[in-house]
Amino acid sequence: MAFNITEFGRPASYQPGDNIYEADQLVGSTAIYFILDGEVDIIKKYTPLQKEIFPHKKGDIFGMLEVYTGGPRVTDAIATSMVQVVGFNRADFEKAMIANLGFAVLGIRVLSRMLRQMNDTIKKIG
Repeated sequence: MAFNITEFGRPASYQPGDNIYEADQLVGSTAIYFILDGEVDIIKKYTPLQKEIFPHKKGDIFGMLEVYTGGPRVTDAIATSMVQVVGFNRADFEKAMIANLGFAVLGIRVLSRMLRQMNDTIKKIG
């Protein structure tokens, strides 16, 4: 049986420049996103003059960090092109990970990459 990611979440689309979510925003019912098509920049602001951009493209996942830390958003997510996503709440995201190990591994890789980049930047600032 083929894995259909859209069975687990809610499809949504965004125009270039749309804010998908903003830093300090509380995590809502749709918290984690899988990009079906398009590109999204995840922006982490360390200081008013220091920020880092994490480009995400088709096949990437974003928005997981705050779901698993329990706090408000620490990044902004901005569509940089026409974007099609599937949005998940935590329970549905976990069901999708259980249904497809490859999807679970993708989530771990994306989160690890982002945390490693943030740690490197914090070391440079400090």
